[in-house]
Amino acid sequence: MSKLLSSLAILGLLGAGPASAQTLEVWVDSSYQSALQEIIPRFTEHTGFDVNLTADESPALTERICAGETADLFFPASESYTQQVMGLGLLDVALRRTILQLPPDEAPEDEAPADPQYASAAVLAQTENRLAAMAFLEFLASDEARGIFVRQGFVLP
Repeated sequence: MSKLLSSLAILGLLGAGPASAQTLEVWVDSSYQSALQEIIPRFTEHTGFDVNLTADESPALTERICAGETADLFFPASESYTQQVMGLGLLDVALRRTILQLPPDEAPEDEAPADPQYASAAVLAQTENRLAAMAFLEFLASDEARGIFVRQGFVLP
């Protein structure tokens, strides 16, 4: 059974199905907005969980989280923003998944290419929608969501 199906089965066993679902607050870098607008309806169809998507530039989202605003899942444009929020203890370090590989910076001809950089999504530590956020995180890593990311021009790790 896939991770996604396992997560959905656990949600059903715990009574966190569609009837008791709350709206999941997902904050993403605006560069992912188009892909997420295609992914979210599929996630909702599979789980019954509603998602409120907030898309903005990563520095602004990071600042809002660090200032105490609440979200359930954070998906910034680079690992540095994830590390910043995690360093403050605001992310659940066990509930973080690498989702995309970022385009490489252009290195001068005489230098070796830089190591690949990645973008991760993570569940915030204080979320009240932990199970739904976990399910969304797993859905982002599913074959269905990965196919959407590829169609939208993103590179997978």
